[in-house]
Amino acid sequence: MKINILGTKYNVVLDALEKDYPKLKMSDGYTDFSIKEIVVAKFDRDESSIEDLDFYSRKVLRHEIIHAFLYESGLAEDSKDRWATNEEMIDYFAYQFGKMANLFKDLDIIE
Repeated sequence: MKINILGTKYNVVLDALEKDYPKLKMSDGYTDFSIKEIVVAKFDRDESSIEDLDFYSRKVLRHEIIHAFLYESGLAEDSKDRWATNEEMIDYFAYQFGKMANLFKDLDIIE
């Protein structure tokens, strides 16, 4: 699937396999800014996985999209103390964005 991140087209690969995307050995998803691609692993249920793997896959995709937005904004390399690439900061937005968007919609303040 193709998505638009601040005017830049990114290819999104969902349910990716580690054999096809070796970088997945180190993470559940990643963004390759050099080729404008977001990759999210295919998750299989096992005894240690969470019950709702679709929920987790969406969370990983949101996380990677936020990385892409910050990169395309010029913040990834230039943020003081690298806050824009801090995984905790990215996770904060990935988890909380829906709640923020709903509130902004309820208040009719979305631009």
